[in-house]
Amino acid sequence: MNRFFCGVLAIGLSLAAPLLAKEPPADFTPRVLSEAIAEGNLAFEAKDYATARRAYERVLSLDPQNSLGLVNLGLVEFYSGDSAKSENLLKQAVRLRMETAPAWLTLGMIYMDQNRFREALAALSQATLLDPQNPRARNFLGVVIGREGWIDGAQQELRRAVELNPAYADAHYNLAVFYLQEKPAAIELAKRHYFKAVELGVEKDPSMEKVFHSTKPKP
Repeated sequence: MNRFFCGVLAIGLSLAAPLLAKEPPADFTPRVLSEAIAEGNLAFEAKDYATARRAYERVLSLDPQNSLGLVNLGLVEFYSGDSAKSENLLKQAVRLRMETAPAWLTLGMIYMDQNRFREALAALSQATLLDPQNPRARNFLGVVIGREGWIDGAQQELRRAVELNPAYADAHYNLAVFYLQEKPAAIELAKRHYFKAVELGVEKDPSMEKVFHSTKPKP
């Protein structure tokens, strides 16, 4: 995976109000639906994707138009490595409920991984519009904007990401990359964010180390 994707992404699974089917099956009750969602969420947090998949499939068997079930099953498929199935589920979710920020964010991640940057830009822009305080959405939007050649815009989004989460190592690293792409390069700013990323756990990058002569910036 591209170096801009350093680190494992974690997307929170919020228990939003479900979109109930018009004609629920005979065994449907709100309690059964809530229990299935809760079971899936616990399994997802434990990275037990097989159990999470079964739980979210149960949600959709009870309520096929449940946008939360579609989003969360889409996330399971994404982390299980099935991007095509994930994309299909997430597109269904946003057709039902356009304001589902996690779906747009994950679609953006899928498109980035497939080098579909224009589609990624559209999805991530929607994600940040719906959830402007999400540092991950800002980080990935910044990377896509930078890939499209707008370095100032990339820096702006990445600065916002580290403002929202000062311990977000990947955003610090990506910000360092785009500071180096300025003409002339903003060496001291890049150095500051690169070494902060390393301090937070990002693996050292030999090419970056060479640029900075392995010298930390003064506080």
